Amino acid sequence: MISISNLILDDESVTIDHVKSLAFRRTASSTGETEATYYIENELAKEKINSKIEYFSWAGPTRVLMRTTYLIILMYLLLARLILVLVIYYVIKYLFERTRNMTLIKKESAKNIFAEILANKKGKNRPLVIFSAHYDSISANIPYKVQWVIFFIYRLIIGFYVIVIIVFSLWLTLDFLLIVLLPNSIIIMIAIISLIGIFISVPILYLVFNEKPSAGSIDNASGVSILIELAKHFQRNPLEKMDILFVWPGAEEWGLKGSKEFCRKHIIDLNEKYDLNRSILINIDMVGSYIGLVDRVGLFRRSLNKNLNDVFEATAKNLNIPLTRYNKLIPPKSDHRSFRSYVKRARKKIQIVYFHSDNDTKYIHSTKDTPDKCSAENLNGCLYICYQTLRSLDLRVE
Repeated sequence: MISISNLILDDESVTIDHVKSLAFRRTASSTGETEATYYIENELAKEKINSKIEYFSWAGPTRVLMRTTYLIILMYLLLARLILVLVIYYVIKYLFERTRNMTLIKKESAKNIFAEILANKKGKNRPLVIFSAHYDSISANIPYKVQWVIFFIYRLIIGFYVIVIIVFSLWLTLDFLLIVLLPNSIIIMIAIISLIGIFISVPILYLVFNEKPSAGSIDNASGVSILIELAKHFQRNPLEKMDILFVWPGAEEWGLKGSKEFCRKHIIDLNEKYDLNRSILINIDMVGSYIGLVDRVGLFRRSLNKNLNDVFEATAKNLNIPLTRYNKLIPPKSDHRSFRSYVKRARKKIQIVYFHSDNDTKYIHSTKDTPDKCSAENLNGCLYICYQTLRSLDLRVE
């Protein structure tokens, strides 16, 4: 049994048990995603923590690919002067109420789950602590770093195609007006570029999105597990002057969709209720073979917070828990970006603490991301550091 302040874990295996319980496919829009939200909800209910689930929709990669295909077909029809075909299509589509919203590829759906634990003393305009850990997972046929390279190349291809469309749209307009006629060579070039874009997209989608079963343990059942236990312990022993908001966003792996949707819905209200300039966001995204804490990011080594990392590190030393601080030139995309962006729009600043075991990225998004890559010691260590540090910071709030 380890006792830290008011935090007592009778069973130190509870955090790793959560990771093992979540060791199933949790891709956004899948049945596994729903099972994961139910699991989180049920665990919180055991401690009588009221949680809320919000649904949202987003455009997945297949929908984007199909819409690109529509655009290419549209361009071909225009080049072939088959304007009448377009007119007939739009007349049929918008003639009836039921056909207006019909599409071959529907939007994906996902969920956010969150819970709030209020402070004992509810002072006006008090600071807020936000914990975030995405619960969705993804697995691909190729290593994570190779995926990053492929997506970079794919973005270049899409960007080039968009430029081609913009450049030739004016030319097409002039051609329709019979001011400047398009040579056949230009039409052939556009066709070749378009076909190349489609043929490259299909294998990329297959290689990256044709999933194999993955436990998604490091990324990010580890963070989910830590937040569940933190919520339980703060429910038993709330902070005195700071409220805590626990957020488990969905569809993080598909472009931070869940955290963006949560911020879109709630940041304005949070800004009115709390002093976001004094608030903290703690994003736990991967605690694997060690506890990593991102210090500075970018070319100019921009710090994510003023001196909070020093406070977390001091707590870790006092607790004799190993903590690795590191800088990252290209920071991983995680939910803290959404919160920072939306808080900035509200003309506020929020300090960010970002836990991320970067060296473990060689396991993630693959079948190698299994529970044995996590350890109860590291999960509990991150939990202890966060819990004790917040207790310490709460005493300083005026």
